[in-house]
Amino acid sequence: MEPGRRLRDEAVLEVSDGPQARPWYSVVDAWRDWYSGYLGSHIEFENSEGEIGRTALENSYMPDYGKRYYAKLKDFERGVQREFDGMTTVMLTFTASHRNADGGWRCPADHMRDIMDGYDAARKQLHQVLSGQKWEYARVWEPHADGYGHLHMAVFVEDGGGDLRAEQFRSVMESHVRNCGPAGREAHQVEGDDAAVSVNDDVENLGSYVSEYIGIFGDETLNRPMKEQMFYAVTWATNTRRVDFSNGAQEMMNREQTRRQFRRETDGLEPEDCPEGFEEWQEEQEEDDGAVSEWTVESICTVSYGSPEYADPTTGGVETTAIEGRSGVDPPPSFE
Repeated sequence: MEPGRRLRDEAVLEVSDGPQARPWYSVVDAWRDWYSGYLGSHIEFENSEGEIGRTALENSYMPDYGKRYYAKLKDFERGVQREFDGMTTVMLTFTASHRNADGGWRCPADHMRDIMDGYDAARKQLHQVLSGQKWEYARVWEPHADGYGHLHMAVFVEDGGGDLRAEQFRSVMESHVRNCGPAGREAHQVEGDDAAVSVNDDVENLGSYVSEYIGIFGDETLNRPMKEQMFYAVTWATNTRRVDFSNGAQEMMNREQTRRQFRRETDGLEPEDCPEGFEEWQEEQEEDDGAVSEWTVESICTVSYGSPEYADPTTGGVETTAIEGRSGVDPPPSFE
């Protein structure tokens, strides 16, 4: 692994020449142990009257968490339908070689960072390509069959006339290739059967469309195919978010959640039906948000066998360590 990368402490091996990354199989074991620790665990609350409440402790790898992603995507879909005059979806796929310059397997954490370096440059180029247009995006990591990751960027563009073409995004893909040495131009073409750019102006169910890339439904996590568990272990060790949204998309989803809550509390009224009432309701929500809750988090409770085990909730958090690495061990490939 390249020197200076940071990994979760559970993925780090302390040796005589400094902290090094654990082998991939060992990181998978550590991730499975970490995940198993959530099973049967709860956050315990207590109010001023001594009443106790519990809610299950969750992490983003749990199947139920996928339902939240799907709900957010459906909110986004409703927001797009409300705020865009027609929509075209552009799916951009960014990847890189899994092999290093010596023909061996590339360190998966370095490989993921390679792709992100290219993606960061491509995203800036995308702003230039879509300058003057209304658009938002969702970013999704997905595993290959060998456990390495690749990145999808679903771009949602207001395009009532359906005029967008894949060729318009050539400079975006070229930017990724220039800034990600292991990327290669052949894998990032905008035309052909295996094109890395697809343009679709008739997506009827945006939530399902993006969810196919996320892989949010299926078996319990520890029973998922090993390629997925290997991939999950890498994202966990590197603190990589598997799903992310643009700021505008987040705001759009928040607005839809607010609308839904208002409808629920007013027997189906839309904000447009009573704007003054909606403003008063929002002010009440802000006052409630500013109030001090009578419930406080007391502990994390795990019940496995026998009596519950309690832990201090303030001792959590992710600790990371910079890897010393060994220069030259995993040289990235380079393509013309």
